[in-house]
Amino acid sequence: MKKLMFTTLASAAALTLAACGSEDVENTPVDDVDELVDADTTEPGYPVGGTLNTEQQAAFDAMDRQAVSDEVDINYDAIRTERVANADLTADDAAGGSGSMASSDAASGSGSMASASTGPGMSDMPPRGEMDFGWLDRNDDGKLSVAEYAIWAVPVAPGDPAPNDARKPYMTSDEINQAGETFFYFDQDGSTYLSPEEFTMARNSAMTPS
Repeated sequence: MKKLMFTTLASAAALTLAACGSEDVENTPVDDVDELVDADTTEPGYPVGGTLNTEQQAAFDAMDRQAVSDEVDINYDAIRTERVANADLTADDAAGGSGSMASSDAASGSGSMASASTGPGMSDMPPRGEMDFGWLDRNDDGKLSVAEYAIWAVPVAPGDPAPNDARKPYMTSDEINQAGETFFYFDQDGSTYLSPEEFTMARNSAMTPS
């Protein structure tokens, strides 16, 4: 009887090992980790900066935090207005399967990234993975201000408050400082703006595994 039980257990163990042999995740080299992650369904992390040099620290210290806060509020309100205005059109496109709104926005670079999930009770921000440089560049000047960058860099997503309610400012002073620290770290040329290349550096840092 003991021999029979031992044989059964050994057979079960052998079958388990055979089933796992084709997907040996435990022994997967670290270099192959990215292959195990579906980039289309994984939101990027938040930017990982570093120690600011003397010039970067001076620029961070001189940052007008009130002006950044005011611009963040203006940008959030504009984004909400755009997305609410486009919600019905996007729903119609989704129902028709045309996808014309998404392709039209991408082609025009207008910055109005509407989502089929936008609507009453839904988040008024698109997924962070969809916040590319062109969308964040609210005034289309080819560079990102601290406030434009902060929309992507800080984990804040206000809901859908009534007009003129008391929820502003949308970012606290700590959140603005958090955005500023990484912003000036990636501002490699000291222009106090981020170029597309500098934003790409910040975006790539955000993909660093935690």
